[in-house]
Amino acid sequence: MPCYTAWNECLEPGTAEYARAEDVVRAKLQAIKHIIDYYYAVNEFPLPSLPEGVHVDPLRQPKSSKEGQIRQAICHHFACDEVSVSALYDACSLLDENRPEDLAYLAVMLPSASLLREHPGKFRTVY
Repeated sequence: MPCYTAWNECLEPGTAEYARAEDVVRAKLQAIKHIIDYYYAVNEFPLPSLPEGVHVDPLRQPKSSKEGQIRQAICHHFACDEVSVSALYDACSLLDENRPEDLAYLAVMLPSASLLREHPGKFRTVY
């Protein structure tokens, strides 16, 4: 896997270039959240609920087989939409672990990125 470089690593906060790049990442985040929301809603399954202050483990295992199936479906959707591992990491950088809603998305996005990396053939992983 190639090295990951964060979207904002070479940008100066407060500049127009930074703002444009952030807008692009925010749009990707909204698209990613829409995919996640769709699969959890269609399966009538709640987003993960983690205790406040918990750091999300990127290798977090599904709590049930149903959650595992949902995560697999999300990864297949990411593959079809060519959502890259880097795009997932970039989107995660805009989320706040101290907000329960953001923590729920991190609990799906980070393990999904790991799943994509672990099974590049299965998901036609894009980095």
